[in-house]
Amino acid sequence: MRNLWPLLMAGSIGAMGVQAASADDYQLLVGSYTAGQSQGIYRLAFDSGTGQIDASPLQVIKSENPSWLTLSKDQRHLFVVNENGPGQADPVGRVSSFSIDPKTHALSLISQLQSLGNEPTHSSLSADGSHLFVSNYSVAEDPGGTLAVVPVAADGKLKPVVQMSSHPASRVNPERQASAHVHSTIPSPDGRYVFSNDLGADKVFAYRFDPKANPELPLTPATPAFVQLPPGSGPRHLLFSADGKH
Repeated sequence: MRNLWPLLMAGSIGAMGVQAASADDYQLLVGSYTAGQSQGIYRLAFDSGTGQIDASPLQVIKSENPSWLTLSKDQRHLFVVNENGPGQADPVGRVSSFSIDPKTHALSLISQLQSLGNEPTHSSLSADGSHLFVSNYSVAEDPGGTLAVVPVAADGKLKPVVQMSSHPASRVNPERQASAHVHSTIPSPDGRYVFSNDLGADKVFAYRFDPKANPELPLTPATPAFVQLPPGSGPRHLLFSADGKH
């Protein structure tokens, strides 16, 4: 397996591609919301030369609301947030892990556990692949959004959440910011820090990541502990430059 790369991550769909037999042939992994007819994750053939996606899936993996896909660096494991919450078919937010066959790219479920929050909307892996950072958005004001830290075994199996972090809301926009809404959490390129974007707080929170110092509390507030953004701006995502300086 080689050249696994993100193609699209917008709204209710997340897609990733893996190069297959020829330079132009790829397979896409597509996540979706499942309130309608969608069944979960789809593995599709894609020809980058023609721009055509085969309408017949190579594989359909049934999974509730797999709205964000995170790939391990070695391309052997896929981590998925199941963006469930109150009022949905499955009212419990979850995280799932899958193995990826190195030859066929077929997915097989390894593990699934509760994210300990509602509507998990994003996940990312630590630089060493040992921990998954899950952003529980939480539409409802109570309990509000949280950041969950999930240890990951070498075989891709998820371990129970070891740490939860929550943030005070700004309440600038009473409809959107009555509580915390953790939208995404991104590790720094050097792997020493984690930055959590909270739409409900108008802040990007910074944490030191050191699981060796304290495996049960791998995140501690950095100095400074957050970056204040304009009132009502509602930060969602951030992206580091290639050199890690911006």
